[in-house]
Amino acid sequence: MKRFRKLAARVTVQGGSCAPPFAPPEAAPKVSTHQARIQTGQQQTNRRRARLHAMGGILSLVFLIMTGRAVEVAVFNADDGPIMGSQTAVATARRASILDRDGEILATTLDFYSVYANPNHVWDPVSTAEQLAGVLPHLDVPRLIKRLSNRRLRHVPIADGLSPRTRQAIHLLGLPGVDFQKEPGRIYPKRRAAAHVVGYVDGQMSGVAGAERAFDAELSEGDRPIRLSIDLTAQHRVESILRTRMAKHRAAGASAVLMRVGTGEIIAAVSLPDFDPNRFDAARAPGSDIHPLFNQTVQGVYELGSVFKPLSLAAGLETGLVAMDDIFDASTPVRIGGHQISDYRGEGRPLTAREMVLHSSNIASARMADHMGGDALLGFYRDLRLFEASPIELLETAEPNAPRRWGRIQVMTASYGHGFQVSPLALTAAYATLANGGVYTLPTLRPIAPDETVVGVPVMQPNVAAQVLGVMRENVVRSQTGSADIEGLAVAGKTGTAERVIGGRYADDSRFNTFVAVFPFDDPQYVLTVTMDRPRPTEDTYGYATAGWTAMPAAGAIMQALAGILHIDRHDTDPQAQVSVVAKLFSPRPPIRAPAEEPAELFDVADENQR
Repeated sequence: MKRFRKLAARVTVQGGSCAPPFAPPEAAPKVSTHQARIQTGQQQTNRRRARLHAMGGILSLVFLIMTGRAVEVAVFNADDGPIMGSQTAVATARRASILDRDGEILATTLDFYSVYANPNHVWDPVSTAEQLAGVLPHLDVPRLIKRLSNRRLRHVPIADGLSPRTRQAIHLLGLPGVDFQKEPGRIYPKRRAAAHVVGYVDGQMSGVAGAERAFDAELSEGDRPIRLSIDLTAQHRVESILRTRMAKHRAAGASAVLMRVGTGEIIAAVSLPDFDPNRFDAARAPGSDIHPLFNQTVQGVYELGSVFKPLSLAAGLETGLVAMDDIFDASTPVRIGGHQISDYRGEGRPLTAREMVLHSSNIASARMADHMGGDALLGFYRDLRLFEASPIELLETAEPNAPRRWGRIQVMTASYGHGFQVSPLALTAAYATLANGGVYTLPTLRPIAPDETVVGVPVMQPNVAAQVLGVMRENVVRSQTGSADIEGLAVAGKTGTAERVIGGRYADDSRFNTFVAVFPFDDPQYVLTVTMDRPRPTEDTYGYATAGWTAMPAAGAIMQALAGILHIDRHDTDPQAQVSVVAKLFSPRPPIRAPAEEPAELFDVADENQR
């Protein structure tokens, strides 16, 4: 018992009846806690960055795949065309129409349909191509089958410009993978009428030639139609007559330009052979080496011959170095530097400056130019802008061909239109200066309003222009054929027959003929230039094929047909209607033989040696 009590007391002293509590865990230092939290946030950031990098890699891969496909389509399948090309074209501004001066539509834009295929949706390439060929007979079936079998392609153009009937026929075939797109198309309702003036567009509706190219920016904006100076009725008359005359003389080509005096407006411009701009890519000219797309009025440059003699006379009168009654010896040919200038059927006597034009003497013209000097003659030609591309809106206008060096012989031959080449339009503008009292006006395809002022450049005195017109009027009155002396029009004009250069030499059986007319001469309103390229002789021309028998009668027929259309008042041939100096040119004179270049019989070189 005593021992039990001692034990109990010992227990009580050590802490009572409850066991002592466990010691609390030692608290972590604050620095360690922050490090743990930072490590946890860093891990989350790294995981997020990894996810972003992965997403960026995927997007980059997709972008590279799309870029590669675009390059493949653009480079290796360029002929397929853009899939959404037509939709884009529809969304852009609609190309404006082209009208003649009276509002007749020459070119306009309509909606057409094109048919295409997606090879991935085509069930049977062979059957699809064969059925399409039944509606589209010009289809290249083997090529189409090959393209429809190429699963890498998504857009295979088949045909465009479909008519509603053709589109419906293809639609009724019910071919899987074949669909249509609506796209704008350019049409020319007047077809060949003024084709070279109007021009045409390419597959992207951009102007390639004519007014379509000259006014491409304005037409593309689509705000309002472009109105041209062309009179469609006059254009039809000129084309019809010129086409008939060209066929009659079996010429390789022909052209005509009708310009209004004082404004420079081109009322009609024709180049034959011509084409249908609706099918310009199929233009062909059987029997002619002149391509139908070639515009002879502005792109063609030619030696135009004796039509330059009135201009060289004007140069002499304007500079004061020549007077009408000045005499130049035409009794013998001019020999200079190994060259000889002669007349065909020449007078064989001294001629006045006026007679130089009437008898179309190369010798007298050359001696007159030599007397004037190159500075006077060439400076006058330069003022008439004959040594530059004709300043009209057409961008295809050609530069003239002129000698690199103007020596004495070059100046002499230039006085009668040889040794350098210009376009028919450039010549027409030069003659319009004579008709406009000596003031040069820019040729234009824009119509000029009645109240609009046209600023010109004075080139010669009005009395000089009047004197030259008087000589030209006398030339028409006394011509052998009289085919351009239209009653009531008082026509003044000059012919020119130039030999073409073949193989570096002039060929006397290959001619380029020109006739320029100013009418009415006493109140000039229009200038008409007509050309014939390599016409052949006929029975009606008595075996001749020069300008007096080809270009001149054609111009006469054209002026006769235009008299009513152009509303020209009939004029009496009054020599004093312009200035008094013209009166003496119409005093009674002995009949004058035909000009030197007309008529000129065509013959072979072998025949010439026998003469």
